[in-house]
Amino acid sequence: LYLTIDQGGHAIRAMIFDSQCQRLTEAHEDITTIQPQANHVEYDASTLLETIKRTITTAINQLPPGRHNLCGAALATQRSNIVCWNDISGEPLSPIISWQDRRGAAWLEQFSEHADDIHRITGLFLSAHYGASKFRWCLDKLPRVRHALESNCLAIGPMASFLIYHLVKERPLLTDPVNASRTLLWDIEHHDWSPRLLRLFDLPTTALPKCVPTRHPYGTLDLSGHEIPLTIVTGDQAAALFAHGKPELKTIYVTIGTGAFIQRIIGPKPQF
Repeated sequence: LYLTIDQGGHAIRAMIFDSQCQRLTEAHEDITTIQPQANHVEYDASTLLETIKRTITTAINQLPPGRHNLCGAALATQRSNIVCWNDISGEPLSPIISWQDRRGAAWLEQFSEHADDIHRITGLFLSAHYGASKFRWCLDKLPRVRHALESNCLAIGPMASFLIYHLVKERPLLTDPVNASRTLLWDIEHHDWSPRLLRLFDLPTTALPKCVPTRHPYGTLDLSGHEIPLTIVTGDQAAALFAHGKPELKTIYVTIGTGAFIQRIIGPKPQF
């Protein structure tokens, strides 16, 4: 049996499938964003984490007797959400700031002359939609984040990194390429954080998670008395490409949720 966890913009879902892709159980809980002021869109990090744990537990508990042989788990998340936390205690130091949030837009305008370089390195356009300006806002505006940096216990990363850290018992500081690529800090050619962009935005390399492949031994989920290896982490839109099996090279895929996304497979090399 396989556990899948979908952390979306409006709800969290957990589903369990058998090896013939038949869905055995499903649980979901709605979530809501907090908008404390104009251009601010966020989630309470602790509340969202507990909701995910509760949803997973509900899905597992729905399994019939004797059908608890869970051999793997996968996690798909909103891609451009970010969060800061203490990598010793695990305490959240910021809210989860949503991809819809634009609190860093004015600050980001100063880098407009670097827009072409940023696009070449990341494949993205200069926008507050992505993580860089959100990280910088946390460092500049939240004293606890700054103090953690000065105390060498700060972790910053895509929301996926925060969830991995808290859901698996090994507490690794990891992320996957899909979520890393939505931070405006990821070099898509060299498959690593860009030293040039980290210097440009004055962000600390040491606080970022290590990026590993989408399919990787991330650690062990330990919920409801079951130990389940977490082996896949990716972004929601990337996961959606596989909803009907292996993506076709000649097909364009459109997914519509809080946002609308058009995607197609282009091969191993980035194209601009």
